[in-house]
Amino acid sequence: MSSPANPLLNAQKKFVSSLPTTIKEHFFCVDKVVPEIRAEIWAKQAEIGEELVNKYSWATPDSRAMRILSHYQPIVEVGSGSNAYWARMMNQHGIDVTAYDCHIEEGGKIHHEETATQGTKDITTKTFEDGFVLQLGNPAVLSEPDMSNKSLFLCYPDEDVMEEEGELTAESMGAACLEHFKGDYVIHVGELFGDCLSIDQAPWGRSSGPQFQERLATEYHCILKVRLNNWLHVRDTLSVWKRTKTCSIVFTGEGEDESSEEVEYRHIPMDERLPVDIAAPCVPSHLLEKD
Repeated sequence: MSSPANPLLNAQKKFVSSLPTTIKEHFFCVDKVVPEIRAEIWAKQAEIGEELVNKYSWATPDSRAMRILSHYQPIVEVGSGSNAYWARMMNQHGIDVTAYDCHIEEGGKIHHEETATQGTKDITTKTFEDGFVLQLGNPAVLSEPDMSNKSLFLCYPDEDVMEEEGELTAESMGAACLEHFKGDYVIHVGELFGDCLSIDQAPWGRSSGPQFQERLATEYHCILKVRLNNWLHVRDTLSVWKRTKTCSIVFTGEGEDESSEEVEYRHIPMDERLPVDIAAPCVPSHLLEKD
């Protein structure tokens, strides 16, 4: 049985593979790529990339991502974009997935125009040719009782700010999802703290803001992180986060001071902790050896 079609991955690979190895591996190296060549390639990538984002998705799924998502199904995605590309890929791979977006006609596209959705306020679902149904919904849908048994999937949740009654708000959609979600697993696609190459978007990256990432890292712990296929300027990953259990220490006052203080700590089991001893290939391997 052949794998479902993945036109975004194919188009991205076609562009990247057409570039010389020096460009692919040293695109931002001032000593190996001259500014004029970098600008020329950037312009080509931007043109192709914008078309693919508007037609498919901001980030690129692959077979490994589908395998991971299959393990953590059933999945609920909020902010799937009007293309629902990741959700439809999951569906085609036999994954139990439900998808929502606030703008089922134009959501997730570059240069999103409010006028494009003015005539679709009464539309609550969008059915694709493959039969998959995208539903109208915002983070509040995650408060429904049956959502606690699903894994929450977020792809570039904060690429754009949320809209409420036609007005822009500073609220992080990703953080709003965490506020409502009561399940155990969150799966994030995009850049995370410290991953991005862009100085302007550092340190949080281009896909989810500090409000979301701080809460995610406080209430959950990462148990898996893999690299996705990327454009030259992006370092997207797929990461799986598990809700963290907490315990408290109560310090009781002595003598005249009988007040007590309660301090909470997170409990992360040994088999759920990511490796700590890691090093880049440029670092001599013997530096990681224990005495």
